[in-house]
Parts: sequence; structure tokens; C-alpha cells
Amino acid sequence: MSPASYLTAPPRDAASILAPSEPVGTVVTMAAMSLLAWISLLFLLLALAGSVTVAVVRGLRMWRAFRAFSGAARSALDAVMQTAAEAERHAVSLSEGSERLSAAVERLQESLAQLAVIRSAAADARGSLLSFRALLPRK
Repeated sequence: MSPASYLTAPPRDAASILAPSEPVGTVVTMAAMSLLAWISLLFLLLALAGSVTVAVVRGLRMWRAFRAFSGAARSALDAVMQTAAEAERHAVSLSEGSERLSAAVERLQESLAQLAVIRSAAADARGSLLSFRALLPRK
């Protein structure tokens, strides 16, 4: 043997700690699993069940919140639409009122013109009356 082979070769008494070259009837069964493996499996199942439970509970909570929000939004939208319809009715009545107002203003202008004519005639009659009174003797 060369000097380098001493460094890589196993010791002579290592045969007892090396694995046998052919299996010696050791079959691993569920009963032979170690306690640590059982605890790990139990933890995995509990974590899986817990996470699924939390996901379901939060999903239900989100669904209920969505339904409540949807109902509130629908009622608010109905209120806005009702207010808009009422505002439209007011606008229509306002336009009708402005038409009536413009017609009334036109009648008022005609009445004012007639009043001006009547005042002018009354002023002429008064002027005539005053000039006639001026001719009458006074005491």
C-alpha cells in the first residue's frame, strides 16, 4: 500500500460500525415509527386544520361584511336616486314657475303702461280743473 492509501482507507475495526451490505430483515412499519415522527405528524394535522378553520371563519366574516356593505350601498344609492328625482321635479316646477313669472311680468308692464296713460290723463284733467279754479273769484 502506498502512504496515501493509509489516509483514505477505513480503520480495520470499522467493519462493526459500517452498514451491512444486504438488509437483515428490518422492515419499517407504522408501529415502529419514532415518537418524534408521530408528534410531527400530529402537529402538521393540527396546523392544517387550524389554518383551514381560520381561513373559513375569515372568509365567512368577509362575506357577511360584503353583504352588509352591499345592502348599505344599495339603500344609499336609492336615497340618492330619490333625491335626484325630487330635484328634477323641483327644476321642472321652477321652469314652469319662471314661465308663469315672465307672463305675469308682461301683464304688469302692460298694466304699468295703462297706469301711465291714466295718470297722464288725470294730470291733464287736474291741470284743467286748477286753471278753471284760478278763474273763479276768491274771498
